[in-house]
Amino acid sequence: MTKPYAVCDVLIVLAKEPADFHLAQTQGWYRIPTNSRIPITLQKKQARIIAFYFPKVFKDLKFSIRFFAEITGVEVVTRQHLFPNETPNSRSAVLYHKISFGPLQELPRPIVSYRGRFILFIPTTWAKFSQAEEINDLYHDSPLEDTLWTELKRQNLPAERQVLLPTKEKNWICDFAFYCAKGQIDVECDGDTYHMHPDAVRYDKARNNEIAAVAGWDVLRFTTRNIEEEMPQTVNLIKTKIDRLGGLHYVREDVVRYVSNRNDQLNLFDP
Repeated sequence: MTKPYAVCDVLIVLAKEPADFHLAQTQGWYRIPTNSRIPITLQKKQARIIAFYFPKVFKDLKFSIRFFAEITGVEVVTRQHLFPNETPNSRSAVLYHKISFGPLQELPRPIVSYRGRFILFIPTTWAKFSQAEEINDLYHDSPLEDTLWTELKRQNLPAERQVLLPTKEKNWICDFAFYCAKGQIDVECDGDTYHMHPDAVRYDKARNNEIAAVAGWDVLRFTTRNIEEEMPQTVNLIKTKIDRLGGLHYVREDVVRYVSNRNDQLNLFDP
């Protein structure tokens, strides 16, 4: 029997400005406009922990998660309620989800984004949050993606998970993005339950065409069987595509490397 996929009980949020994080430190709350897209874990009242991601504006703390707290309550309030000393204006009646929480606690080690990504929300589990070394360890979208991510890490093939890829038609989310010397690769994990449906097949084909034609990315799609039963072949296909695009960019070292085990190619060169 398949083990149920764990519920996301941790919500990573963007500390947009130092002033926002100061409010978190001194007043113990965070706000999300009610007219924005609300994370499912918050809608279902599953989140018990909130943690903060620092963008570039935080300088020495940038692109990392360092602090978290236990959520004590969630309510809908007006901006006037949040900022009672603010002069009444046209925004005073705007509604927000107010997330209240206890004292901030510091992680033993920061969870970093080596590529310096912009992140709005990441719902995750406490198990992943407490063990994560980098941002990509946090994503909790499907067991299939987790299985592939574990193998990619084991083979030292750095990828970015759940990457936003805008095109003229719409914004797409890539399960895994590989940044190579001569292009990018979108790797998709196609669970059989959804992606084998005729409507899903048509959608996936249209998506592939849009990403390839407009964004110029290469797309590789793998089924449940490819990942659960044929992992060596699956990873070798990814490696082959990477090498055909000039090698993989290792952002921590800022170098590009070929990744296949071939004796007739360079193993390391500067980008």
